Amino acid sequence: MNLEELNELELEHIGQWPRPLRVGVIAAACLLLCGLMWQFLLSDNRAELARMTEREASLKNTFEAKAAQAAALPAYEKQLKTLKARLDTELQKLPSWLEVAGLLDDISFIATDNGLQIERINWEAEQPGKFSIELPMRIIVSGSYHQLGHFVADIAALPRIVILDSFTLSHTGNEQLNMSMQAKTYQYNPQEMP
Repeated sequence: MNLEELNELELEHIGQWPRPLRVGVIAAACLLLCGLMWQFLLSDNRAELARMTEREASLKNTFEAKAAQAAALPAYEKQLKTLKARLDTELQKLPSWLEVAGLLDDISFIATDNGLQIERINWEAEQPGKFSIELPMRIIVSGSYHQLGHFVADIAALPRIVILDSFTLSHTGNEQLNMSMQAKTYQYNPQEMP
């Protein structure tokens, strides 16, 4: 078929066109129709597919993070158990309500055992905190430098937590020193714990 024959073809007589040409026109029309259907009918679905692909990636990242946490759960539980045991051990070092008076007796005994003269040991106002209640006491003792050093070391060696703070030393004469300090101990405050 040459160019002149193609010009003579009329669309009204498509049934009389040569077979290869009819098949080509029908195939082109089908492709055009499919392209239009793809564009108009599936464009919303393509946007939805893009959104779902992004969501899939986000959910996959979330899943991987949670899977890593779940894989580490036995280690976290073991660590939590260890921390709870350690907390219980440390809480046992805090004096209970019954042991507070005994702590005052222990400090008095340590002072007299080291040859110090006790001028004053008395409790000051409690200071509640988030986790514990601070129980400060004012201690004023007199003795030699070495006696005061042994006294402080013996208080530090007590099985209960006692923090010595706010030291003041003054010379009273003939190698005697006067030491004033604040000793702090803590009690567990169960009302504030979660």
